[in-house]
Formats: sequence, C-alpha cells, structure tokens
Amino acid sequence: GREGSSGFSTLPQGVVTMTVEEVLDFSVNLLRECVPSYELKIEDTSKIGTWHFNQLIFDLAKYPQSFSGSLAQDLLDYMIYTVKKATPPPKHRRRNKKKKQSASSSLSPKQPIIPKPNVETINGVLKAWMVNKNNQSDVARRAEAVLAKLAIWQSEGILWGVSADTVSYNTCINCWKDSGIPGAAQRATDILRLMEDESTIVNPDVVSYATCVGAWADCAAHDPSAGRNAEEILMRMYERSKDAEGAEGEDAVAPRPTTRCFNAVLLAYANGRQSGGGKRALELLRFMERLNAEGYEDLSPDRYTFNIIMKALLCCGERGASQKANQLLQRMEASYGKGDTRLKPDLLSYNTVLDAFSKEGDGKSAERLLEQMLNSGDDMVKPNAHSYTAVLTAWSRSEDKAKGVRRAEELFDDMERRYAAGKSDFHPETSVYNALINCWAKSGDRKALYRVIQILSLMEELGLKGGDSNVQPNSRTYCAVLDTLANSRNYKAYDESLKILKRMEDFYSEGYDSVRPCARAYSICLSTIARSRRKNKVVKAQELLHRMESEYRGGNSACRPTVYSYNAVLNAAAFSGRDEKEQEEAFRVACLTFDELRMSDYLQPSHVSYGTFLKAIKKLMPESDVRDNLVKGLFRKCCRDGVASDFVLKEMAGLSTPGLYQSLLEGVTNEYGNLPKSWSANVR
Repeated sequence: GREGSSGFSTLPQGVVTMTVEEVLDFSVNLLRECVPSYELKIEDTSKIGTWHFNQLIFDLAKYPQSFSGSLAQDLLDYMIYTVKKATPPPKHRRRNKKKKQSASSSLSPKQPIIPKPNVETINGVLKAWMVNKNNQSDVARRAEAVLAKLAIWQSEGILWGVSADTVSYNTCINCWKDSGIPGAAQRATDILRLMEDESTIVNPDVVSYATCVGAWADCAAHDPSAGRNAEEILMRMYERSKDAEGAEGEDAVAPRPTTRCFNAVLLAYANGRQSGGGKRALELLRFMERLNAEGYEDLSPDRYTFNIIMKALLCCGERGASQKANQLLQRMEASYGKGDTRLKPDLLSYNTVLDAFSKEGDGKSAERLLEQMLNSGDDMVKPNAHSYTAVLTAWSRSEDKAKGVRRAEELFDDMERRYAAGKSDFHPETSVYNALINCWAKSGDRKALYRVIQILSLMEELGLKGGDSNVQPNSRTYCAVLDTLANSRNYKAYDESLKILKRMEDFYSEGYDSVRPCARAYSICLSTIARSRRKNKVVKAQELLHRMESEYRGGNSACRPTVYSYNAVLNAAAFSGRDEKEQEEAFRVACLTFDELRMSDYLQPSHVSYGTFLKAIKKLMPESDVRDNLVKGLFRKCCRDGVASDFVLKEMAGLSTPGLYQSLLEGVTNEYGNLPKSWSANVR
C-alpha cells in the first residue's frame, strides 16, 4: 500500500498529518492552477465525504492534466488510509463495542470524516488514468493495478461490498487498447475472457466487445493474426448471444453483436493488409446482412462499413479489387437513391475507389469516376487534391505511357483553370504536383527531363519563395525529379542532379523543413554519378557520401547512409579508370569506402558490397600475389558474414585463378559440390 507519506506521488509528503478538508483543498487548488475557473461546491465543510472526493476525481478526468491519474490515485489511497485508520484491529472491535455502549448516554466527541471509497470512486480513478496521455504505455498497467488493489482491500475487509463493475473492466480494456504497446490487444482479450467466465459476477456488454476488437484493429498493422483474433471474439459474442436466447436470469445477459462490433473486425482486416482480408471482409458483410434480416436491429451496415470493406479490398491485394470496390460504391448510391441515408457515399467512399483504380493503373475508369464526382452537384463528394492525385497516379501506372502523360497534363490544366475561376477547392497541392512529376518520370518521353525540372522550379517559386505552403515541394518531389534524371541517361544528368541536390540543401538550411535532404536523394545522385562517364567521378561520389555522413552526424537523421549508398560509390570505382592515375585513385577510394562500411556502427556490407568490391579489384588491380592474398582474405570475411551469394561467387570465379578459387573451396563442399549454408545465411 501507499500508507506512508512517501507512497504518495502528487499529494504533499505530510499528507497523513493533514485533515480531510486540507487534502481536498490542496487537490482543488492544484487543479485550479491549470483550470482557473474550476470550482468544487462544498456548502458545509463538516459534511465533506465520499461524494466530494468522487466529484473531484471525476473532474480530474473531465479536465485532463498530466497529473490527473496520479492525483486521482493519491486521493483513492488517502481515502483508504482514513478508512484503515478509523477501523480498529479485529481483537479490539468487541472491546470498542462495549465502550461505545457504556458511553452512549454521555456526550460523544465529534467523529472524524471518513470518505470511504465506493465503486464510483474506483471508476473515477480508472477514468482519470485513461485520459492521462503522458506515458501512455504505463497507464494500462496502473489502471489494472487499481483493480488488483481493490481485490486486496476486499479480502482485508476494508472495502467489503465494493466490487468492480462492467464499467471498471471496460475502462481497463480501453486503457490497454490506447496503450499501443506490444501485447496490449491480447491483454485486453484476457480481461474480456475474465468477464465472460462464469465465476465472475461482472458480465461484458457491447462496449466490452467493441473495445477489445478495436484493440486488435489498432495493432493489425504489426500483427498478422489480428483480423482472425478480432473475428474470433466477434463469433464468441454471437454464440453467447444465441445461447442466451430463451434463458432466464443472469444466463440471459449476453449482448448481441452490433454494427460497431462488426466494423471494428472489418477494420482489423483492412489495417492488417493480409492476403485474403478483402475476401473475408465481403463475407462478413453478407453475414451482417443475413443477421439483420433475421431481426438483429442494431446490426445494419452503414457508410462506415462499406468504406472499411472497400479499404480492405484495396489494401489486402484482392484480385479485381477496383471493380469490387466500385460495385460496393454503386450499391451505396442505389440504396441512398431509395432513401437509405445511412449509405450515402461521402468523399472517402469515392476516393477509396479512386485509390483502387490508381493501384491497378486503370486511368480510364479513375477519370470516369472523377467526372461523375464533378457532375454530381453534391458538395459532399466534390473532388479534392487526393482525388486528382489518385487519377494522375492511375495514369502514371497505365500501360499506355504516352496517353497517360497527356491525360495527366490535361487533368492538371483543368484543375488549374477551375482554381483560377475562383473555385478554391481545386487548388493544386504538393501531392498533385508530385503525381504529375511521377507521370513524366515513368513516361519515357524525351521531354520528361525538361518538364519535371520546370514543374519543380514552379513549386519552388510558388511554395518556397512565394510562401504558398500548399504547393511547397517536399523530399518526395526532389527524389522524383532526381529519379527522372537518373533514368534519363542524358549527358546533363550528372550536373543537374548535383545542382538540384544543392538547391535542396540550401532551402533546408534556410528553414524549409519539408525539403529536408534524405538518404534516398543522396543515393539517387550517387547512382547517377556512378552511371556517368565523367572523369574522376569516383572522387565526387566519395565526397557526396562523406557529405551525407556529415549531415547525418550533424543531426539530420533522414540522411543516414544506407548500404546502397556505399555500394554506389564502390560501383563508381569499379567502372572508373581511363588512365593509370585514375585507376589508382579509384582503387584507393574503393578500399577506403569498403573499410568505412565494415567499420560502420550501424551498417554491415551486403553480398552486393562484397561482389562490387571484388569487381573493382578485378578491374583496377593488376594480377599479383598481393591481389591474391587480398581476395583470399576478402572471400573468407564474406563467408564468415554469411553473404557469399551467386553474385560474389561469379566475381570470385572471374577474378582468381582456377587454382586459387578451388583452394578456397577445398574441403568445404559436400559430395554434391554444394557450399555450406552458413556461407549464404544472411543473403537478402
């Protein structure tokens, strides 16, 4: 317990010497410091009791503060302290009873105030913990500890007759749901099972099941079993409700599944992105509709239901997802046309279907649906930047690249015309510009290089220099442009890439966080340099890698070099060397780069790193015993690291003499000539 003054975290150290009025007054003043208008009505201080403490505890939850949970806990522990202090030990109770009887005729002194906790007190403390957003991962454990303490107080006879109710358990389940820590959903399920157990006098309600299923939906992105677990809880709820039909008394207390419960399960499948999730979502929709027809009045699919199912089809890789999602949208439109307002499609409904068309590269269908949204006359489904981005992305993924880029430009022009005409909702945003750049980047058009640089310059002019935050380029914008340059094979790509990266760095240094240089931007530039035919390109590549490392060490975590970054420098070295001097410099850079990679505190060489370094040795170092010894040592390190891939073996075979190669493999191959599995255990 926390009976001593040291056990209280928010109340003052000398709390056990304070009166009930002083404790209440201190707590009210503490809350009033954060909520100046707060008042706790106390008409008669001589009648302060449980109600006043409960009201303050619930107000701590109503006006959440960083100390709400800890202060509510302190108040509960203080209330328990007053009860314990006023309760004599069992062996003295009979003697005290006789004393009371003998003194009944005389004037008794004023009795101390004893605010004894009740179930409302317990629930108030749990709620105060639930709304505490500081250290959320610890809140669930603290909330559950309250119920554990209650069980102890009951067994000790301190709170005889005070038991946790459904609200108490539901609050604990919700705390675990909101905690976001690994295993939270399973712990919420364990509490739900405890409520379901026949030995427990507390019965779960709809909130219990919906919250528990919601916990699985929240963790579904990291737990592949979340959808199945959520559905298992739903089916258990359904079976319990079926068993309770016709029963009497407590056996008849079993809630029926509701739309909210089904929607939470559907969301678990959608968030899980597991194969088959979309198909299962459709099956659950049919089950919902069947139960509704059988008389489950609180189980009717609504707009949210359909939106989640369409999301599940989109995210779970369901075959024909776009057509199935579009069919669901058409069902919603038809039902709304017949008067069912619950199924009126909203902008999210249309955008989800557009995303499905976009994912499959169906630009024609996406544009047709966009046109339908434009002509509907319904402000609720008026296209936004997301809608246009999805259609442009659909065209960028279409097979007809020429048509795709043409339609993308026409749609972009249409959007700009509408905005110029005063329709502010059609203001092109960064995502729209990025989608247009991607269209050009994938088009293979000779004009692509010129056009993407032109679009980037426009975004810099309007968004960075002009102050329009809606069209500010971001890191993704620059990476798309750099990608276009890298794939163009244009002789200008080398210089233009470095210029664009420098612009990115300069804007970031001026305070534009949206254009923070990232590892991908540097790596694309490194790749462009490696592919070029410029003399001394390897020196420039090394310089860029060191600049990247310096940015990372200087605090830009997005700039942390990757293995790909080092491999690009090794590749630049492997394809350098027009003359002997350049070859020597390239070999020096290759050796330093590989050593830096091996000495890195956060990276390890991959099989590509070893293979590319071997390629550099082959092209840049003349045959000699020194080279053979270097190759031997390198290959042995490669095998110890478990990255001896086919690529590495191919480079080894072409680099070393047959005798050297066979000597390295002698005694390690099995009877079939296969190498030990440990040599390639870490190949990815």
